[in-house]
Amino acid sequence: MRGSVRMLFSLLFLSSLFFAALVAGVSAAKGEQLTPPLPSFGNGCIDKRAEDIYKMLTEEPSQIILLDVRTEAEYEEEHIQIEGVETKNIPLSEIEERLNELNKSKVLIVYCRSGARSRQACEILAQHNFTVFNLEGGITAWKAAGYPTTAFNPSPTPVSTPTQTPTQMPPEATPETPAPTVSERATQQTPTTSPVGVPGVPGFETIFAVAAVLLAVSLLRGRKWRNQKCERKR
Repeated sequence: MRGSVRMLFSLLFLSSLFFAALVAGVSAAKGEQLTPPLPSFGNGCIDKRAEDIYKMLTEEPSQIILLDVRTEAEYEEEHIQIEGVETKNIPLSEIEERLNELNKSKVLIVYCRSGARSRQACEILAQHNFTVFNLEGGITAWKAAGYPTTAFNPSPTPVSTPTQTPTQMPPEATPETPAPTVSERATQQTPTTSPVGVPGVPGFETIFAVAAVLLAVSLLRGRKWRNQKCERKR
């Protein structure tokens, strides 16, 4: 009986260990899937375009050393210079001998003519734990992007302001007098006449009507008077 109990406890213990190991393995696998790999820059040297380098130089000038790895003659002829940025000229052949001239607390931006020599210098500096960026394309790409150097200062393109031509207002249209109709023309051409041909006499119609009535009454009375006279003669 006791042996069976011990065997049962042993099986439970082994099952618990197996389950714990299984859970740990699944969690680790999920963690590997969710955690993205860190980016690799290859020897710690990062290439940057001229636009990105210019932005870095203008935003944090006091935190950057601009390192030209060309020869001294090339540097004297022309180099990049931004206000507030520390500049240095150390040829590629002298980099490892003059590392003590560089401040590791600052960011190094390295350039040459085309980007080849600065790339080599960038890798050497990265191996000595410097934070370093390489100007891709060198000073040639810098000038092609329109950024100034000590011998190259592109003038800004003047912005032409469009001349506004005054808008001419159309002349006010003179309202046209409508042409008279045929009836209006006839009215204008035909003078107003009174019934008896006397134009423009006020109240003449009334006088004429009264006169006509009186004349008719007189004629009737005269006729009646003549009839009475004839009867008396008979």
